Amino acid sequence: MGKVVTFAELPYREADPGVKRAPITGAEMKEMVAEVIRLGPGAQLTESVAASTDRYLFTLTGVTTISDRGAAHPMVEESFATVQEGTEFTISNPSRAEATLISVLTPLPGSPAVRAGFAGGLATAARATTAVHDIPAEKTRRIYFVGKEAVRSERAHAMIVEYGRDTVTGLHMHPNAESMFVLLSGKTRFTVNGQDTVVGRGQATVFPMGDRHGLRVAEGDGVSFLEFHIPAGYTTVRG
Repeated sequence: MGKVVTFAELPYREADPGVKRAPITGAEMKEMVAEVIRLGPGAQLTESVAASTDRYLFTLTGVTTISDRGAAHPMVEESFATVQEGTEFTISNPSRAEATLISVLTPLPGSPAVRAGFAGGLATAARATTAVHDIPAEKTRRIYFVGKEAVRSERAHAMIVEYGRDTVTGLHMHPNAESMFVLLSGKTRFTVNGQDTVVGRGQATVFPMGDRHGLRVAEGDGVSFLEFHIPAGYTTVRG
């Protein structure tokens, strides 16, 4: 079943000094592991990406730096990083305020390598400086991070989507993909398990394969959200 997750209400654990982590997804998801990572001022986290997986990181709040092999890349608020399997990376918070990151790993560690992953080591992109694509037929604008339009990987499709006041996506489902929406701005009305609920920044909606959902602007002139479909080669069934 689909669910709404409120980040402030998650059960955070102290993973390292100044580093707190909490799961977004659970056993309902078979293709991805998503979590919130909170980095305190001056804190850092060093990890290696498991074999046959991609790692994606998004700075929801604050400013961080991500580095591998000695090369450092700044991650301003609402920046996206893609990290190749087998890569050791360090993400640090050089500021005096806490930073919040969304982390996605796909497929689950230990899964067979049935889909080609990202092969570029480490790639970063900021929302503010990445090309915006108008999709008039859907009344949306998109900023692509992972997929055939951007960083190449068969393991996921990730983008920021912007809706105008009258944009509506009716009920639909993806029989071969899991979905996650991380709300960035405005109020969005989602249909989750047949019930309408209004969600905003600091929340996410999660949908297993085959779970019907729909969405539209709840109030104001528009909304935006970070959207994942996993794996990348997904289909959409309306109704």
